[in-house]
Amino acid sequence: MADRKERINTIRTIGALSTVGFSFVLAVALGTLFGWWLDRLLGFEEYPVFFLIFFVLGLVAGVLNVFRASKNLK
Repeated sequence: MADRKERINTIRTIGALSTVGFSFVLAVALGTLFGWWLDRLLGFEEYPVFFLIFFVLGLVAGVLNVFRASKNLK
C-alpha cells in the first residue's frame, strides 16, 4: 500500500513540475508577443522598445511563477 502512495505522489509531483515549466514558457511567450505587437502598432519596428520591456516582464513573471509553485511543492 505504501508503494502505491509513493507512485501517486511521484506522478502528482511530475504533473506539478510540468505545469510550472509550461507556465514559465507561456509567460515569456505572451510578454514577447504583446511587446512585438505593440511595437508594430505604434511604429517602433526599427527600435523594439516594447518588445524588450515586455520580454523582461514576461521573464520576471515566469520566474515568480516558478518560485510560487516550488513553495507549494514543499
